[in-house]
Amino acid sequence: MRLTERCALALALATTMSPSAANPTPDLAALFGTRPAATGMAISPDATRLLYIAPAGSGGSAVVVLDVASGTTRIVLSSTTASARPDDCFWKSETRLVCRFYGVVASGNGLLPVTRILAVDADGNNVKQLGQRSTVDMLGANQFSGKVIDTLADDPGHVLMQIEVAEQAQWEGSGGSNIRRARAGMSVQRVDIRTNAATIVESPNPIIREFGTDGHGSVRYRATGSVDPNGYLREAVQYAVRGVGDRNWKSAGASSSAVVPQFEFEGCDDTGGGMLTRETKDGREALFRLATDGSGTRTLVFAHALVDVDGVLRIGKYQRPVAVRYTVDAPQYEYFDPVLLKLTRSLSAALPDHPDVVVLDESWDRTKLLVASGQGGTPGTYYLFDSATHKLAEVLSLRPGLQQSTLATVKAVRYPAADGTMIPGYLTLPPGVPPTRLRAIVMPHGGPSARDTGGFDWLAQYYAAIGYAVLQPNFRGSSGYGAAWYRSNGFKSWATAIGDVNDGARWLVTQGIAEGARLAIVGWSYGGYAALQANVLDPGLYKAAVAVAPVTDLAGMKMRALNYTNALQVAAFIGDGPHVSAGSPARNAGRFRAPVLLFSGDRDLNVDVSQSRLMATALGSAGKPYELKIYPGLDHQLDDSEARADLLRRSTSFLDAALK
Repeated sequence: MRLTERCALALALATTMSPSAANPTPDLAALFGTRPAATGMAISPDATRLLYIAPAGSGGSAVVVLDVASGTTRIVLSSTTASARPDDCFWKSETRLVCRFYGVVASGNGLLPVTRILAVDADGNNVKQLGQRSTVDMLGANQFSGKVIDTLADDPGHVLMQIEVAEQAQWEGSGGSNIRRARAGMSVQRVDIRTNAATIVESPNPIIREFGTDGHGSVRYRATGSVDPNGYLREAVQYAVRGVGDRNWKSAGASSSAVVPQFEFEGCDDTGGGMLTRETKDGREALFRLATDGSGTRTLVFAHALVDVDGVLRIGKYQRPVAVRYTVDAPQYEYFDPVLLKLTRSLSAALPDHPDVVVLDESWDRTKLLVASGQGGTPGTYYLFDSATHKLAEVLSLRPGLQQSTLATVKAVRYPAADGTMIPGYLTLPPGVPPTRLRAIVMPHGGPSARDTGGFDWLAQYYAAIGYAVLQPNFRGSSGYGAAWYRSNGFKSWATAIGDVNDGARWLVTQGIAEGARLAIVGWSYGGYAALQANVLDPGLYKAAVAVAPVTDLAGMKMRALNYTNALQVAAFIGDGPHVSAGSPARNAGRFRAPVLLFSGDRDLNVDVSQSRLMATALGSAGKPYELKIYPGLDHQLDDSEARADLLRRSTSFLDAALK
């Protein structure tokens, strides 16, 4: 019997709908809108249990512990709403977990992110908040309790946390008669996971942005940057490292921009002696080993001729680096460990359809592995592999409600922009339908400092399932292809980025895939901005536009950022000049011909709901047709199964009416 057949997920998994005698037609919006069954899965030190985050009802989330032998599950932590949820958990020991909860709260100046670190026993008992608790900020409560930067695997009772200490009055002296001001700034503290008692490892310093360790308890990296007189973070960041047992910091470089850094710390190498860093080589991000002796010596570890390095895969007790990750048409891994390289190839060959397999985690003795499989048209599955018995056991399918569905194929494509540049992208075609003269959707990605990767995309798969061809372009302004492709980012160079998007729509028509009269554009976040701005650039190209959480006014984004410490970074990212007004859809609503459907959550910290409301007002004033749907209590991701299903149903009705 498979492990999944023994699992009792109870309330941890959201209910999915499937065909039955009473209801022979599946509700596709509910099926595709349902959130994945698990995220962030991790294996316990002795591999007897698994930990993951699962949906709890429509919008809540639960931290679930699965007993491998019995297949039974236990919810150890949970939230009932999408506005406060666990988003990262790890095994501290076989009996204790540590989880980060993230939420968005309203304040007098707008919305603020809030995080809490909680430790809990594997049976759900003895919950303890870790990190800063006593200090209060201007809101009357801590915004961030801290961040775990080292699990201290060899110390069962403590973790190492990065904690920002606010300036506060403290009593000094046994009589309590003297008052001093505690130094404010970022610190590193060794924190007891049962009592929250802490000792200072690195004293608070107001210029520190972040710390990093070698995975064995030594702080070996830091980033520093100053603030201006108004308290805003300045753009420039300096980096420093130090060797094993050395307390002296040595310069490792600097970045002129914190938004697009020229240096990324990727932890230490497997010896602990050198730093792994992502830095630029020939215009693309590559992986280097940086000596920590102050010489600045860098040795190239891996570089790809076409794309950037995305990061380093780390697993196990000390989070050892085992592979470098990059994406050409699909995510790929270059393994440092030849045993894991051979194993992943063997497992891929043994599974049906030979999907790519990646190692996600390992037991502390390295005999059990947690692996995942998936490819463009499949949502993915978790497995446990026993290296002693060479047995592979299925643990959990990420989208069990879609197991009986025929999903669309995803194909990597290239198409020409107006200047002849070949634009990479992904084409998802409806299953079982000839790819000619279809209704079609161009779906630009978010970011803009991001890219599509060709993996399972619930939006693209849903629209393909109801008969649409979907093109996801990695337009110029996308990240992952090097500095020349990224250009000045998709806001400053919006004319090029949006031009590439619209050229993708024209390509669909010239290839005979789509009818010119049945083109729509759909996007989320920056993709929502692109969906709107595409209609400013080419008003007659699309017959409908759907924008989820869109940026609509660039100057408004800069103004809103004045309430936050990253205002200078936002201002630099967007820039100044004629492109700000010309590149703001809400300031050009009169050019629209296509009807517009807008979605937003009113707890969106990334793109405030006011941006959607402003667009709706501008369209209404210009006499243009629009609809606006706001979801109360939801943030940028609309991380709620019912809300996502509602979005799919509403957008389907809207698109069907416009493209009939």
